[in-house]
Amino acid sequence: MKGLFAVALLASAGAIADEGAPATESAPTNACPLGQCRSLDEMWNGTATGHGIKEALVNGTPSVEFLFGYEYSDLDDPAGLDAANALLTRTRLNYATGSYKGFDGFVQAQYVGPINDHFNPEDPSYDTVADPENFRFHQAYLGYAGYDSQARLGSQEILLDNERFIGNVGWRLNAQSFNAISVANHSISNMTLYYAYADSINQTDGRINHDRQYHMVNAQFDGFGCLKTAAFAYLQRNDGAGLDKLDTFGLRAWGRHEVISHEAMLALQRDAYYGSLFGEVSVEPASIGAGVEYISGGNRPGERFQTLNGTAHKFNGWADQFLGTNGGIEGGLVDLYGQVSAMAGEKLKLMGVYHYFNTADKTGTGFSGEYGQEVDVLAKYPVCKNFDMLAKAAYYVKGENEVGNFTQDETVFWLRGTLRF
Repeated sequence: MKGLFAVALLASAGAIADEGAPATESAPTNACPLGQCRSLDEMWNGTATGHGIKEALVNGTPSVEFLFGYEYSDLDDPAGLDAANALLTRTRLNYATGSYKGFDGFVQAQYVGPINDHFNPEDPSYDTVADPENFRFHQAYLGYAGYDSQARLGSQEILLDNERFIGNVGWRLNAQSFNAISVANHSISNMTLYYAYADSINQTDGRINHDRQYHMVNAQFDGFGCLKTAAFAYLQRNDGAGLDKLDTFGLRAWGRHEVISHEAMLALQRDAYYGSLFGEVSVEPASIGAGVEYISGGNRPGERFQTLNGTAHKFNGWADQFLGTNGGIEGGLVDLYGQVSAMAGEKLKLMGVYHYFNTADKTGTGFSGEYGQEVDVLAKYPVCKNFDMLAKAAYYVKGENEVGNFTQDETVFWLRGTLRF
């Protein structure tokens, strides 16, 4: 598999948007059929009636994304660390090839670089900002489109369902990608069948995790009009410390009917359970929603639900007090939340979220009660076609100060500007 990834890296080139890779172009109808070119030279240079591999590689689409960010984090931790004030940049150089007989390529080189060192891990005397300096090919894969399918081989972002269990952790500057082979098929009407196998993960801390391997199966059906459904199985093998295997099976349903949006999801993991409900009413220019998320805990590791490699920052508050759900929380978690979003004028998006966090299970520590409360606010404004700005803040207040409540008061603020061309 590692040899295949190396071939994909050399053969591929591309560009990526925030939510994933661009759609694959269709093969030109005037290219000589596969296997009927008279020579390797014709395959490389093309014929009088069709282009070749060289044209597909040379006449691709380059693009650049530059992000400048500031993050302030003040955690009331027992160590008494100084508040973090991190100035960070991320540069992404992208290249998307043209298509040759259904094949195309995609490469994204990424560098995350700090401007100062007033944060951990640059300086351990400060609070943590989880964006360490790192360079890597965040995505680099060979793609193919044909037979009602799209396939990719190489480093790629994978976003499934609402990203709760499998995602790209897109808020962190290093983000997350999988070294994988994936296939999406649309042969059945109103059905998308997806399979991927990943033999390693490019993590947000800049390291490659070779201990986790995944089989990811997802079937989505959208033939019910305003209701879409999905069934999934994410099968993880862990060669490192902890659980040897961790298989997650679940169902999701979501959709929109006139002004009402809704979503529900259930999942099972050994003796552990997960459930979520969300509903939202939208009447321009505002939307009001509320939801609940349940993550089981317990005295045994097998009773504690883990969210694997999802985009955790989207859930349970932007202060990231509960990232431990990735490894299982003994007391579990119940997250009750409400949110309001609105457009101020044509461009400015405003959003506010309130969370109330409680335990899901009484454990060996004896703690059962309120973890805390959090208020999150966001403002996003596209200054022009190629440049947008975002400001975001999270304020978490710890609840009952008892043994077992591992959370701490925290204030976090972000300011980011992103330039694309």
